[in-house]
Amino acid sequence: MIKVVFTGGKTGGHVFPAIAMATEFRKRYPKSRIVFVGTKSGMETKVVPRYGFELLCIPARGLARKSYLANLMLGYHLLAGLWRSWKILNLEKPHLVVGTGGYVSFPVVMLAALMKVPTMIQEQNSYPGISTRFLARFAERVCLSYPDSTGYFPVGSKFKVIGNPVRPDATEGNRIEALRAFGLDQDKKTIFVFGGSQGAHAINRVLLECLNSLKPEWQILWQTGERDLAEVLRKTTGCPIKCAVYPFIHDMKSAYAAADLVVARAGALTLAEITACGKPSILIPYPFAAADHQKHNARTLQKAGAASVILERDLTRERLSSEILSLLSDERTLGRMAEASRRLGKPDAASRLVDEMEGLLKDKNEVNIPGSGRLR
Repeated sequence: MIKVVFTGGKTGGHVFPAIAMATEFRKRYPKSRIVFVGTKSGMETKVVPRYGFELLCIPARGLARKSYLANLMLGYHLLAGLWRSWKILNLEKPHLVVGTGGYVSFPVVMLAALMKVPTMIQEQNSYPGISTRFLARFAERVCLSYPDSTGYFPVGSKFKVIGNPVRPDATEGNRIEALRAFGLDQDKKTIFVFGGSQGAHAINRVLLECLNSLKPEWQILWQTGERDLAEVLRKTTGCPIKCAVYPFIHDMKSAYAAADLVVARAGALTLAEITACGKPSILIPYPFAAADHQKHNARTLQKAGAASVILERDLTRERLSSEILSLLSDERTLGRMAEASRRLGKPDAASRLVDEMEGLLKDKNEVNIPGSGRLR
């Protein structure tokens, strides 16, 4: 039996790529044992069991960038995380450990490498995180999502640009069925607005100010997050443009299928899904993301002609309404952006990443290899 440990967490940007790889691996090897290692406080506690995988938790804590006092216990948490990781690795005896980022992945991947367990890292962002840059020295394989990321590492065969894997339930929706499901009109252009699982207050606030500037022959599919839901519902009631408002949208496949234009943050998972679906977008990077990585992600799409970028400090009613009006009124530009987005998309990334996992297992002779090239 093949045993694989995936580790990464706290946010969906770290959890969902691991879910996508684990789902593809389980599809190829139904009898394999797949275990996730995360924390009790991250999104993984809700997401991982939903996809049918076992989650084991360790104490882990990241570096607080704005508080010296908060970092005083960092050493304790690291040692506790290493100790718990050691117990899990000795119990599970995995053939391979795959890290997808977040501070929880550091002790697991680090210890696995020291224990001579084959390790692989999957980095989602254009600007690699601290854990990835450090662990890259020890990992057997480092899989990157953007060509721009290669400049942060030495040249070597272990570094491969593959792209971000997307959830199997995030693409290939049917537009007509999607619009019907959200109660939207089939003959209107749809703007899909969201700011991550928690929503984005800055985007919600400015978009509310834009409503009277937008054309009534357009409509909005709007994921607000719980905090802004009541205000958005109140202010969109009776407004000239039709709005379908939700605190959270689980059916992202339908949401993307319904969209003619996406307005969103620039998290790695979001951009992977936008490009896999070939959607043009207006990106508003979250300005407080670690190392400003969302701005780096957004600029990558902008350079390719797939997106327009508005920094949050420049986000005003005039700027946002102008961008939306300009794009939705210009079919040719919208089409070019959609095509550029589609070229950046890597819908096969999960499959290619699992190919890399297989290659590591084969190279290390961790499992028997039948003539087909598939592992047992």
